[in-house]
Amino acid sequence: MISLLFDSPFLVIFLALAAMMYIIAKQGKPEQSRYLEFLLLTIVTIFVFLFDNPLRTNPYAGLLFYVFDFYIFTSASLAFSITAIYKSTKHLKYYSSSYSKLLRINAWLIAILSGMNLLFIMLTQEMGIVLLLPIFGISFIFQFIVGELERKRVQKLKEVEQ
Repeated sequence: MISLLFDSPFLVIFLALAAMMYIIAKQGKPEQSRYLEFLLLTIVTIFVFLFDNPLRTNPYAGLLFYVFDFYIFTSASLAFSITAIYKSTKHLKYYSSSYSKLLRINAWLIAILSGMNLLFIMLTQEMGIVLLLPIFGISFIFQFIVGELERKRVQKLKEVEQ
């Protein structure tokens, strides 16, 4: 079962591309740059990790987590990180601030980590997510908090303009 997961990375790339096309489809001026999906993905991943911990000694321990990591987490983190780069770059063009720059830098960090996770899966057939999960969590939570602060700042700017 696990070898079947590792022999089909094209599915992860397809899921990530489909999600990116869906998220980027909205055109126009980005007034709100929300990153709630990062926070939700982190919470769900932590619950799946705690429910089916791959570090236990049970021979089937971690099977659900491996399937979740391969099919959901990797593709979603790739899609969310690339769309976060797109949204933060577009947002920076219209509303330049230090928060916008932090969002773009963190989006690039998340994209690099997502790529590393995909390479772990494709090349070494090991779950790098166990090592990268705390870094992902910190980056996702940081992206959410700074994104909310930036959203409030943009709302205040829009109220002042009116």
